[in-house]
Order: sequence, then C-alpha cells, then structure tokens
Amino acid sequence: MGAGQSKGDAILNESTYDVITKYTKFKRNDILAWHERFLQQCPDDTQTMNKEQFCKFYRELRPQENVNRLSECVFRAFDLNGDHGVSFTEFLMAFFATTEAPLEQKLRYAFNVYDIDHNSSIDRNEILLVLRSMFELLGMDAKPDKYSYEMCADNIMKNLDVNSDERISKEEFIEGLKNDPFLRSLMNPFQHI
Repeated sequence: MGAGQSKGDAILNESTYDVITKYTKFKRNDILAWHERFLQQCPDDTQTMNKEQFCKFYRELRPQENVNRLSECVFRAFDLNGDHGVSFTEFLMAFFATTEAPLEQKLRYAFNVYDIDHNSSIDRNEILLVLRSMFELLGMDAKPDKYSYEMCADNIMKNLDVNSDERISKEEFIEGLKNDPFLRSLMNPFQHI
C-alpha cells in the first residue's frame, strides 16, 4: 500500500470506481466513505458480508424502522450473483437502486426480495413469507385479526396476477405496483428510504 493510501482505497481498482460511478453517480469520496464503512462489517480476510453481517449492517442503515425480518429478504435481493455473500459493489449498487433510483428500479429490487427461489416469478407462498416482514416494518404485525396475511396475499394475487397463472411475473409486479399506491406502500420495502 502506498503512502497516504487506506486499506479501502487500495482494494478498489479504477474499473470498480468507474462501474460504481457510472451506475450510482456517487463521487469517488462518497464511494471511499461507503467502502470504509462496509469493510468495518467484514472479517479481516474478506471483502464480502455474509447474511448475519449484512443484516446487522442493514439494521444500522435503517435504525428508525423494524427491519429485523426484512433484512434477510433484502440480503437475498442484494446478493446478485447468488454466492451467499454481498460484495461491496453489489451492496452499493443495490443500495443506490433502492434509495436514490427512480420508482421502477426500486420495484425491480422489491421484486427480487419476493422472488425467494429466483425463478423470475412470485407465488402466493413467497408473498406470505415476505409479507410478514413487511407487516412488521409497517407496524401492522400487532393487528393480525384486522390484516390477515392470507387475505392480503389473496388480494395481491388477484390484483397483480394479470394472466391468472398463479404466479406474478416481474412485469406484472412492477406495472401493478406502479398503478396501485396502496399495494406499492404495502409491498415495496424501499418505499420510505
């Protein structure tokens, strides 16, 4: 490592900076600051967070919200290459897409949160699994009688499954949530970031 170079700066190469800058519009100093913060969560010998480390970090990024369950779902969506870890590039590009990007890009990541088996569609069971986390996030988990998970899942399937094949495609999900503010506020974990 050269004089004046930090551990984080030495690890990121120019092509990584170029990709992140192009995709996120972050400046070099912003990228470095995020990288330093990211590396603090990683073991010394890695530059990747496992699920436990990521969930802890994600909860720190959203301290005012109850994202305990949701952080595991978000981990799956941010793990773009499916290696059971989130690299810095995966993290920063996904974090930008879920916080600063236009609605459609946020909804693409929201779809990935629900697509647990990574088969490019969402079924009722996947909705139920994530919906519990969303109810917790929205403070609705204390009212299970009024807002039944099953009733919500049935309503979501009815409204978003346009072709009635019992699966919601990414296109159906995005278009449905763009056109339905109530479902968007219920199903988009990145709505209030």
